[in-house]
Amino acid sequence: MSADRPVVVVTGALAPYTQVLYRALASVLDRPLTVLACAAREPARQWELAAADGYGFAVLPGLRWHRDAVRNLYVNPSVVPRLAALRPAAVILNDFSPTMAMAALAARALGIPYAIRTDGVPETDPGARSPAHRLLRRTIVPGAAFGLAPSDGSRTLLSTYGLAQGRVFRAPLFPAWDAAPPLPDPEARPYDVLFCGILNEEVKGARFFTDVMRACAAAGRPLRVRVAGDGPLRGEMAARLAEAGIPARFDGYLAQGALAEAHASARLLLFPSRGDVWGLVVNEALQSGACVLASPHSGAARELLEARGCGTVRPMDVADWARTTLALLDDPGERARLRAAAERALPDFALPRAVEAYRAGLAAAG
Repeated sequence: MSADRPVVVVTGALAPYTQVLYRALASVLDRPLTVLACAAREPARQWELAAADGYGFAVLPGLRWHRDAVRNLYVNPSVVPRLAALRPAAVILNDFSPTMAMAALAARALGIPYAIRTDGVPETDPGARSPAHRLLRRTIVPGAAFGLAPSDGSRTLLSTYGLAQGRVFRAPLFPAWDAAPPLPDPEARPYDVLFCGILNEEVKGARFFTDVMRACAAAGRPLRVRVAGDGPLRGEMAARLAEAGIPARFDGYLAQGALAEAHASARLLLFPSRGDVWGLVVNEALQSGACVLASPHSGAARELLEARGCGTVRPMDVADWARTTLALLDDPGERARLRAAAERALPDFALPRAVEAYRAGLAAAG
């Protein structure tokens, strides 16, 4: 690759952790890094983002359809002339949209190697149900020089659409912030349980969480609860917890800088996901010294908590979760064992591993 030709990343919109990633990647590449975004911000996200630092950044003109907090459709034909003008050494595409398909076809026509990065997994893949989504994946994936994936599930997804698993590099997701030592003593933390995320039921299981807290109270144990996040179920959750005599603090949306304090304020994070491709909140809790009880419906539950023995994963049954929550809170020794396992596992789910994957993929692409 000629050193004056940049590496170009095409992404939907920046997120706090991708800003950290691109800054770190730009600092180790032997060429410029340029990020082209389909949108300046996704309206359903309340992230506070600093200016791009150390890499080029531009927002592509085009059409944007923000369907909900996690689903966005981008059509940015301007990506084609932009790539033609930049003549990058390589292009990295983030997930699947018409814009990414146009970028893949443009790269192919220009003789530029491209990569596809996704955190999608077969369990939640729209391509399994939708011919349009399937066409996008079959347009993009088979021609990729390499893939980037945070999990075995994502690697399997890419192989399903024609990219050999040996050409997929593991680039883990990681928190955008580091927990600052010393962490508060877990036994002296002011809250027993934390819920952190969008307050909805269809993805995050917020109503299930409320049911579990009420079941604990019905067993004679009204726990000290903190809820970080906002969403359509906030009023319902507050009313039902108050009705059960459960003291609960509702923070609303917390900026990245405040998340460290929230995670370090509780002994246990409950993560009753109904379908997260990963679940970065698990990493955040673990690095803050909290233990995690999670459903099996996320990559983090399967490939971090279960695979590394650093958390508890249980099917979504209210009575079972209530019993498990109380048992974990009553067993400091077990929670200490889980924290020690997390300390061993987390370096493999950190920024340096992600940067290493990007560099390895680019080197393999020539």
